[in-house]
Amino acid sequence: MLKTSLHDQKNGHSLAIEEDGSVNVYVIPQPPKDAEQITLPIAEYMKLNGNGVTAMNVNGSVNQQDFYVQAREYDVYINTVVFDISDAGASLEKFGALTALTNGLEFYYFNQTQGKYTIESGLKSNYDMIKLANFQPAFGSGNEAYKLTNVVGASESYVGVIDLEDVFGLQWGLKLKAYSTDRLGFIVKDNITGIDAMTVKIYGIRV
Repeated sequence: MLKTSLHDQKNGHSLAIEEDGSVNVYVIPQPPKDAEQITLPIAEYMKLNGNGVTAMNVNGSVNQQDFYVQAREYDVYINTVVFDISDAGASLEKFGALTALTNGLEFYYFNQTQGKYTIESGLKSNYDMIKLANFQPAFGSGNEAYKLTNVVGASESYVGVIDLEDVFGLQWGLKLKAYSTDRLGFIVKDNITGIDAMTVKIYGIRV
């Protein structure tokens, strides 16, 4: 039998193997990083083509409109996505106060190596969006469930918080690799200019 060991020459640590053959490890609360790197919080709105307007109530029925956040000169780990759909007379079965959409929105992730990966498509109603957020945050009851009032003037808003760790099991969220074409976004495939407002904002860390 060949005996081997793993030893950290820098810090003098050795890897211990337990009697049952297991190795003790622990989960750190951030991606592994060098001592010189600094982890910072990040918050950013999805924008048209990555650098345009943040207002998503656009006409995507003829030419689809792509709103996303993209990689920068640092690694980004997106762990929370918050959407806000505002319209007077909004209800769950509609999109804002519009009749449920024909094509719907597409929530996607683009990785420079993998290519485009559709997380969910056919998001045609406020209910579909709230379901994507795993019905979080849960508040209100009856016809007022998940709905905020007087957000844009006298308009109601449906707000959903997509926790990527809670919903998809991604410990640190989705990674946008530095200096890559990685991005996370929503594609609008219908005319939703009739709603009062819509935005999507991401939260995470940059290292």
